[in-house]
Amino acid sequence: MNHIMNVAPTMGSVARQPRVIVPLLAGALSALLLLGCNNTGPKQNQPVAQTEIDRQTAFRVRSEFGLPLNDDGGWASDTNEPATVFADDPFRIRFEVEATEADNTARRYRLDVRRNNGEWEPLGAENFPQPAKVYELDFERQPSDAMDELWHLISGDASALSWTANGDEGHLTLQADDEALFALGRYETHWEPLEFAVDLRLPEVDAQAGVVFGYEDAENYLRVDVKAGDAVQVVRVSEGRESTLATHPFDIKPGQWFELKLILAGQNLIVEYHDEALVFTENLKRDIPPSVAGLYVPQGSRADVRALVVEGQPRSPRTSIMASASFGHGAPTRDLLSVSLLPFTGGAGVSFADRTPVWSPEGGHSEWEFPIVIRRFSDEAALNESGDRFEYRLVDQTGEPLASEALASVTLEVADGHLGGTFVETPMRIGPWEASNGDLYFLMEPAETWNALMTVKSTNGGESWYEVDGAHRPKTGDLEGFASVRVDDRIHMLHQTSDHVFYHVFRTSDHPEQPDTWAIRDERLASPEEPPTQVADMAVRSDGSVVAVYGGPDKIHSRTRSPEGDWSEETVIDADIGPALSGPALVLGKHGVVHLAYTGDDGRAFYRQLLPNDELTERQTIAEGLGTDSEDIGSILPLVYQPESETVVMIYRRADGYLWERRLDAEGNWSDPVQVSDRTVVQNAVDADQTGADVIAYGNSVQVLFIEEDTGHLYHTEHRGEGDWSEARLLVDDESVQWVRGALVKRDEALAAYGYVYDGGADGGSGKNRYRELPLKAR
Repeated sequence: MNHIMNVAPTMGSVARQPRVIVPLLAGALSALLLLGCNNTGPKQNQPVAQTEIDRQTAFRVRSEFGLPLNDDGGWASDTNEPATVFADDPFRIRFEVEATEADNTARRYRLDVRRNNGEWEPLGAENFPQPAKVYELDFERQPSDAMDELWHLISGDASALSWTANGDEGHLTLQADDEALFALGRYETHWEPLEFAVDLRLPEVDAQAGVVFGYEDAENYLRVDVKAGDAVQVVRVSEGRESTLATHPFDIKPGQWFELKLILAGQNLIVEYHDEALVFTENLKRDIPPSVAGLYVPQGSRADVRALVVEGQPRSPRTSIMASASFGHGAPTRDLLSVSLLPFTGGAGVSFADRTPVWSPEGGHSEWEFPIVIRRFSDEAALNESGDRFEYRLVDQTGEPLASEALASVTLEVADGHLGGTFVETPMRIGPWEASNGDLYFLMEPAETWNALMTVKSTNGGESWYEVDGAHRPKTGDLEGFASVRVDDRIHMLHQTSDHVFYHVFRTSDHPEQPDTWAIRDERLASPEEPPTQVADMAVRSDGSVVAVYGGPDKIHSRTRSPEGDWSEETVIDADIGPALSGPALVLGKHGVVHLAYTGDDGRAFYRQLLPNDELTERQTIAEGLGTDSEDIGSILPLVYQPESETVVMIYRRADGYLWERRLDAEGNWSDPVQVSDRTVVQNAVDADQTGADVIAYGNSVQVLFIEEDTGHLYHTEHRGEGDWSEARLLVDDESVQWVRGALVKRDEALAAYGYVYDGGADGGSGKNRYRELPLKAR
């Protein structure tokens, strides 16, 4: 079976699963793994030398990731036998461990890993597919736990903490009367906190409150205080004595909610107040001790809190322990592997933590199960290949590996059509682009935690993908406003970041002199004031000139690059008339005319032409009723041009969720709007401000892929000649699709296909990009 070709789509209904919020659990800061690669052939597993330490008596690999912890099924191999696992497809390994005779000392274990007989490295806990490390106490809803279960009181008592209702929402009130209130959060994370953010309000003109960090004990900690109408201060308490390290005067308004954010960076503390109305950095002259966050209110004062958010530094290593979808950290195991003859005395599941809970063996044996993922692409754009072998071993708390008859070993396989990596957040085209020799190219990032621009290539019709010329990739990350177009043997790219706009060019494999190389990188063409959302699109004329359109603070801007490489002066489109603009989409038409459509924040869509001399035609309103929220700016799909009939096709999403179409004929007349989709289409599936759909032209037909709003299923519809839009055809229903981008590939009349890449539910993370093809009927 060809897993890339959608000849007969899988039918059935699988409802979109709700996003799982995983509890954050105990453990140490996980380490980034950059595992070495040994190109020699794989060796047989070697037993670890027997010593007077605990002994791993069995392991077993489980491929059915979502089964309950103690279910005796879903195994990928027999006990103590290696298994095959797939890239970006989580699995679990269960270990059986015997304690050393007559040793009843409590102990904990962690995992080491090595790749292809390389060096052993500690296996860290990093989540997948979304790698975020976030813990939140949300007080807008009444907590189910008592206050003394949420907070550890250093001074004051629990009666000073109360939840106050305010209509449908509420907040935490801290009222210090005769004694200062000092409360530390009762939570644990396995990772080191790097950022604390608190939503605060000082209700009275003389109110004061502080956020505690770097806590060592009741007489040694750090604090950032806010005083209504006065200042933000950094305070150190050392041996019980309080000293002010810095004072930044600022008129903090009483009765107004604000966010106070503390960013910990070694010895430096960065403080951001109220959307960066005040930002400063203080060098504290010593490393900040890791700790939980706390709240402080001095005697006689009061403060309100809506939320406390703690964040750590996420990473995407080659392989890691991740969160389980079916059990929590520390959930008890039972005896499944049944190799040891000693009595079973405990064990647990390990979820999003790099160490097991403590175990007291009592002369028996235990079982431990770890959820693990091996990524196709990881930080530093590291690539895991089919055939790579990963071995995992248990290590005790002194760092000694446990004795073992056989190492837990898995061999990696990369599924046909699997790219992995992270989708570029853009409503415009990013491939897959086809070179004249049939090679395919797609533009993406290796990981959410490593935002580099990669060109990945397939030489076998999309079955396997790898990066080309990674050593010379552009240095600019922040891939949000992004667009590309292929012309002959080059892929042109426009790239807007928060600060600048860049132009890149990549040569494809059919370039006669420098195949598969970057030709232009990081050529800066503009530095507009930061737009609310980065947007970009481009067109390349036959003379080699490049038309670029990108975002500004409330309008869209354009510049043209001459064939000699010089950029024109900037034009602000609709500079003197409303509304605020965004969401540009371009396509090249006949005689060098560039067609431009764009959105307004009043729900209208507009159209202009950029003539060969770069003059703009008069603005036309071509659609109304589009969404007006910030997430609706990308409501126009990439424009399509049909050269045979000289027709421009614009497909857009209205606020009601349906796709609609209008066409501009060769005489300049717009057709009446026609509904395209028979079901509502997702908008802003994951922080992307765009419609979840794609469109291409093939002869006189228009082909559309779209993501159903309620289910995340991917559908296809088409319009041929003078007919109607076809009934939607289901393509993907076993994943919650969040992005899709495609292009016409294999232009041989008998083999033409709609090649597309979709994200199968990474929630803004990585590892879910997949390539498929939809065969197209002959024109």
